[in-house]
Amino acid sequence: MSIEVRNINKTFGRFAVLKDVSLKIERGELVALLGPSGCGKTTLLRIIAGLDEADEGSGPILFHEEDVSAIGAGKRQVGFVFQHYSLFRHMNIFENVAFGLKARPRTARPSKKEIRDKVFELLRLVQLERVWSLYPSQLSGGQRQRVALIRALAVEPKILLLDEPFGALDAKVRKELRRWLRRLHDEMHVTSVFVTHDQEEALEVADKVAVMNEGVIEQIGTPEEVYDNPANPFVYNFLGSVNLFHGRVQAGSLRIEAVEDGESVVAYVRPHDIEISRSRDAEFSIPATITHINAAGPIARIQMTRLDTQESVEAELTREKYRNEKYAAGEQVYIRAANPRTFHHNYTI
Repeated sequence: MSIEVRNINKTFGRFAVLKDVSLKIERGELVALLGPSGCGKTTLLRIIAGLDEADEGSGPILFHEEDVSAIGAGKRQVGFVFQHYSLFRHMNIFENVAFGLKARPRTARPSKKEIRDKVFELLRLVQLERVWSLYPSQLSGGQRQRVALIRALAVEPKILLLDEPFGALDAKVRKELRRWLRRLHDEMHVTSVFVTHDQEEALEVADKVAVMNEGVIEQIGTPEEVYDNPANPFVYNFLGSVNLFHGRVQAGSLRIEAVEDGESVVAYVRPHDIEISRSRDAEFSIPATITHINAAGPIARIQMTRLDTQESVEAELTREKYRNEKYAAGEQVYIRAANPRTFHHNYTI
């Protein structure tokens, strides 16, 4: 089922949380709403679910081209997963997953056998069939979140909405569960929207990423599109580490070493696009001193200070290249910024 919201506004008192937001999600897509705290992403998710109402005068909320703006949350056929599980502590795992099926009106309620078969099918899907008789307090955080997800899926929702589903978990469990969520989505193909402030999570899991800031969607696209071709400085800064080079444009060419004439611009360069050399030439022209090296893991992160401006620069080298070059703290080197992206007064060069 597709989702479309048109010109949605939401204010709390005098504070505008959402500002004329429009978004279309195709059937079967997994879309991440990504942004910093307070940008409006959870409010947008709750409006889609029917848990909050948009301001009067906002446009429609369409599920498969049907306006559901006036339909309550209970009738929208939406599954909602919260950050803190919200499992029933007095029910065992089987009863938690079966709750939505048992709560249906008698005429729409499956038989006891059908409920049991459905619950165990879902438990097997998330490899929790052996703990069906335990209670939430007896499970790990990752296991509880998987139970919360299949409880939402048990009622066969047309749309699955997840509000920071892995936010309460430690880093290792988060990484395992987000890969599991991607595999689960590929098997079930339920149109899904999840809220996160974790850039890596959004880029790894989602089909599309909607980057939000101060109540507006700055950019929406595939993970590759928003990362490789950010629409503006905010998106560039938010999606991973970045180096800023203050330079000038002279005769149509960008100069990011210290120069005095030409049009002033700011160039944005990812750490993996910073190249290092021990010799100065036409390309490697910016002198810098290595101040710190973190070589733990597959990527060596090298912190440097430019000698011309005293600005900090971070580079990332593969473990193999770092070992071959054997750079050391205190060493003077020359750097080159490959693939710079420049912005000037919100204009992209």
